[in-house]
Amino acid sequence: MGICMKTVTYVTGLLLTTLLLVSQISTHADAKQQFSLPLGSKVSHSVLAAMLDASSAGDFYQIQPGTSKVWFSVDSIAGEAKGKFIHFKGGIALQSDADKSGQVVFVIKSDSISTSNAVIDDVVRSKSYLDVKRYPEILFVSNGFSWLSEIRGLMRGKLTLHGVTKAVAFSIELSGIKKSKTDNSGTIRAKITTSISRTKFGMKLMSKVVNDTVKLNMNIQAKKYSGISKDKLVAMCSYSG
Repeated sequence: MGICMKTVTYVTGLLLTTLLLVSQISTHADAKQQFSLPLGSKVSHSVLAAMLDASSAGDFYQIQPGTSKVWFSVDSIAGEAKGKFIHFKGGIALQSDADKSGQVVFVIKSDSISTSNAVIDDVVRSKSYLDVKRYPEILFVSNGFSWLSEIRGLMRGKLTLHGVTKAVAFSIELSGIKKSKTDNSGTIRAKITTSISRTKFGMKLMSKVVNDTVKLNMNIQAKKYSGISKDKLVAMCSYSG
């Protein structure tokens, strides 16, 4: 009788353990399916889930295009050439802890480039450079921060440009918020800069005329946004879907 009871207890425990594991696997699968992403999206489910969690916790900031600016500059034999992008969007999940860990997704509509010269705009939009018809967006997804002071640091991640994805590091300087204290107004302002090699992103035309190094600059203002929906978050992270 004692042996029989031990057997029943063991089998019952085994069944409960199996059910628990199945439940955990099912929950994990459901979480991975919570977002319907555009085909070929470089933004993963885990990144969007982290940003959704940040929004629920009150730590999500939506980039404000109207009060932000994105531009670039490159040297050429004719002098420095400058341009800007008109359309861009994204979000920042920036926790208020001392480490200031977080997640950034930033997307630019590639055909919204403007250099104040229609001929140059057409060249930059062409297949030889941005190839905007084939690659409608420029995407940056962060994967870590390294803070050098309360307001200055490095933001590392992956930049997808002209269909090529490369690791990049942006210098970042915060304004209106310190690393250890969130701004009471719910606004983040940041200056973000980096330099990239255009040839490494497959843009090799006129290499003897236009410098290989392109400087990217952003003055970003983002406002706190709580309770963002999954659909709006996905739409905020892509122009191609």
